[in-house]
Amino acid sequence: MNSHDKDFDEAAAAEEMDHHGLELHQLIQDYLDEHDLSDEAGAIILLGICLRMRMVGYALETDQPSASGLKMDLDRFHSEISDYLRTAKKGAEEFIEEAKALKAEAEAELDAEDEAGGKRVVPS
Repeated sequence: MNSHDKDFDEAAAAEEMDHHGLELHQLIQDYLDEHDLSDEAGAIILLGICLRMRMVGYALETDQPSASGLKMDLDRFHSEISDYLRTAKKGAEEFIEEAKALKAEAEAELDAEDEAGGKRVVPS
């Protein structure tokens, strides 16, 4: 396999992960909406799920799991999470600009529906 093939494989894998991430996000968002849970509460719930999944994965995928090995794996997980947070912070300005634009677009669509005689449901 040459480096071009490896780059293609990595790009395809990243695209597939993005697809799964979007699908899971929609399922989770639907659940949060259905149960009237905030995104902040959802993030905390998901953090607990992520932590348990990592711990269970270690226990099931390691030939001889141990408490010290789990602690080391959790340290690695902490490092991975820290990397994600650093990346998110670096993109904070762009994220907020995009979020503001999307929010304004959604509000404009709702206003247009109101003007067209549609009923607007305001969340309580």
